[in-house]
Amino acid sequence: MGLKTTITWEDFLAAGEEWQRWEWVDGEVEFMSPASFRHEQFIATLIAHLWQFCQVHKEWTTFASNGVFTMQSTNWRMPDTSLVRRSRFAEGHLPVKADFAPDVAFEVLSPSDSPSQIQRKRLDYQQSGVVQIWFDLNKRLVELIYPDRPLQFFEENQKLVVDIVPDFALELGDLYRI
Repeated sequence: MGLKTTITWEDFLAAGEEWQRWEWVDGEVEFMSPASFRHEQFIATLIAHLWQFCQVHKEWTTFASNGVFTMQSTNWRMPDTSLVRRSRFAEGHLPVKADFAPDVAFEVLSPSDSPSQIQRKRLDYQQSGVVQIWFDLNKRLVELIYPDRPLQFFEENQKLVVDIVPDFALELGDLYRI
């Protein structure tokens, strides 16, 4: 793990090109590889489901992959998509970046993600109290990780329920049809 240093928001934004994605992890800018069309289609379908949920449940909002959240470690993470309670935003105003972690982070595993990158991100989420949902497109498997409970696995023919989000249920078969 690198030595903790700081970076300004302006320096962070200037770290890469507009078409790139990156995070601030353990004192370094960490670039992310471009995703496959399958990966992107899956995320788009997931966001559509989350958007529909948020239209009915106004106390929640969803963000796509470029939303930056601050972890307890001070790392800046950008989950593939996320759910956040609207009440967490002061006076309902959406900031440029969140000074807190999301309530729920949705991540789609990518072949370019190294095991150490995945483990560091999982640890960041866990230490920040984030419910994590990891999708494996190849195995058609979902991992649900609560910060304080045993790991749960779901297969594509099951319904994913996240109990901290009342009325949230996701038919995994609908996502894996892509």
